[in-house]
Amino acid sequence: MTLLPMETPKPFAHRLASLQSRAWLPPTLLLLALASVFLFGYDQRGYFYRGGAHDQTSAKNMSIVENLSPEHHFLMFRWQTLDADQKPTYRPYNRFPIGSYALIKLATLPFGEDLPAKIYAARMLMLLCFAAAAVFAYLSLRRLASSRWIALTATLLAFSSAYCLYYGDLISSESMVDLFALMLVFHAMVIFEQDGRFMQLPIKACLALLLGWHVYALLLPFSAFGLIREIIKAHSSHSLAYGALPQLRHMTLSLVRSRYLTLGVVALLFGISVLTFNFTNEYFALNREVPFTEAPSFNSMMNRTGVDPRIREELLSVLSWRPFLERQFYRIGAMSLPYAFSPPYVLERMMTYNFVDHTGSPHRLFVILGIAVSGASLIGLLFVRSHKILLSTLALSGFCWALPMRYTTAFPNHNFEAIFYLGITLTLFSFILMWLRKHRGERLIAALSVAALLVFVVSGLRVAQPINDAETFETHKAILADLKSIRDMTEGEEKAIWAKMIGGSKEFYLAESYLAGRVVIFIRDETAPSARPSDLIISDMRIDELTSLTPQNQVLFLYEWDEYRKYIDEIIEQAGAPRIRSQFDVYLNRNALMYVKDNCRLSETMPRFFLALYPADESALPAERRQHGFDNLDFYFGEHAFHRGKRCIATTPLPEYDIARIYTGQYIQLAGGSTEHLWEGEIHLTEEAR
Repeated sequence: MTLLPMETPKPFAHRLASLQSRAWLPPTLLLLALASVFLFGYDQRGYFYRGGAHDQTSAKNMSIVENLSPEHHFLMFRWQTLDADQKPTYRPYNRFPIGSYALIKLATLPFGEDLPAKIYAARMLMLLCFAAAAVFAYLSLRRLASSRWIALTATLLAFSSAYCLYYGDLISSESMVDLFALMLVFHAMVIFEQDGRFMQLPIKACLALLLGWHVYALLLPFSAFGLIREIIKAHSSHSLAYGALPQLRHMTLSLVRSRYLTLGVVALLFGISVLTFNFTNEYFALNREVPFTEAPSFNSMMNRTGVDPRIREELLSVLSWRPFLERQFYRIGAMSLPYAFSPPYVLERMMTYNFVDHTGSPHRLFVILGIAVSGASLIGLLFVRSHKILLSTLALSGFCWALPMRYTTAFPNHNFEAIFYLGITLTLFSFILMWLRKHRGERLIAALSVAALLVFVVSGLRVAQPINDAETFETHKAILADLKSIRDMTEGEEKAIWAKMIGGSKEFYLAESYLAGRVVIFIRDETAPSARPSDLIISDMRIDELTSLTPQNQVLFLYEWDEYRKYIDEIIEQAGAPRIRSQFDVYLNRNALMYVKDNCRLSETMPRFFLALYPADESALPAERRQHGFDNLDFYFGEHAFHRGKRCIATTPLPEYDIARIYTGQYIQLAGGSTEHLWEGEIHLTEEAR
């Protein structure tokens, strides 16, 4: 018998080098990290119960998905109304490509009338797009950096930001579906630059444009940079000795034959064709009664791009360049830090529509960090020797979208636009890791990738903590149960006309999505010449003086519109003098606060209302508000309002606990991020008043 020598234990460095050489390990680690998002990072129940724009945007888009059908010729719209002649009027949302909504529709079709299951399916589809975007980012960086470990580490660090993880399951055509399309096209650009395979690039670009418009933020700079390179190349290859005219002819022929120009033209023409289809579809859906240039989606596009001068005048305080750029750099700064290393207020401000400190300005630390990150990425592009066009396109793509779309990206309800600054963070992390590999070797990068995986998982778990709130979940479960009972009541009716619900915008959007296709949400002024009077109204106030048509409901209640209107008028008449007389007169009912203004103009309702409630006993406050000493119920007028002719009325329900003092008014944000109160007032409540 021959005795074999015992194998000596391999040192750690040797084992690390052995693992490092296994090509399958980095993509496996990436897939494991992404699987943690599905397993641990998000609650498995199909309800909307998150803060900020997350739920409102998701519910709004679910209503579009629910209405998408052959019956309406695949018109994308949120709700419809009937006029006095039973003619439908739509609220189109037709400015986006249909592809993303069609995908969500396909994902939700198997679940029939089960809205929670549909919501869950749509959220899982968004997470799949999130994971696919990360995979394409990894594949692109692997080619650019020639290192699987650098690609893995940079991808995990960039995708672990609070913005990416919090908005990972946002049901929207402008979030993860668009991000997936963006990364798909960038990977196609990398293949074209490295392998010369061109045909796959315009095909993938057109497929991506069916999902969203953000792809143009890549296509435009890539085509421009490529054309500039073609001009320089043509100029240097044809000497002036041949004469100026021959050289100009040679440069012109080079540009005409340029694949970059071909890509730009194809993408532009395809996008125009998609928009033309959308607007034509909307034109016929509106029975050709509205001129093409006055169609709702056309006007919306004009507003989003700032062409409409009224938008520029009314929102100057928000759209001024200094506060706009501060917000963008804040977002970049927050995007550059994995959430595991970010202070909790980063997520809190996303959930509460806000990203300002106590002075009303974006937090200076993150503004400075965003400026530093942007500067470092751009400086790094000056020193990189290869793939300069690709890396420049990736790094600048966020700005190429945010700056032209300033009239959209400026607002807090578009905080999710921050995810499109991902190119800056991917580029910066790649530069740092390539420098470390050059000076410290590949082993350090492999070790950092394991740390990045842990950071990604921990960040996902931290983001999920405030989401999995049992009390909020039960509230939204009750909301959907109430909406189901309202929907069941209308079974068998051809049409039911509903007034705009007097309640939070989140609940309104939920009503849109749950009642889509069965009933009509009616919002317009009932005194409009062509308007049919509303029959019913959904309210989040239980009114004992009125007979609720849904007495078993817990949160949302159904009333006859005529009775509800008379009730509101009687409250105003019996209330006597308003508690606050200012730009809006404020009346106090025992369970609601009413804001009333005669001869009301649209511009007067646009500024945000602030509403601070100071309880008689601070222990009655929700846990997250006790440190502040008051309850913050700020709102926009449209969330709680309806119109009676020229009179504007907003009714805000009050919590059940005893209130000692109410402080309310309206405010606007000025250039520089500071705020100005347009009007304000206080109501002090005595024991008798309560």
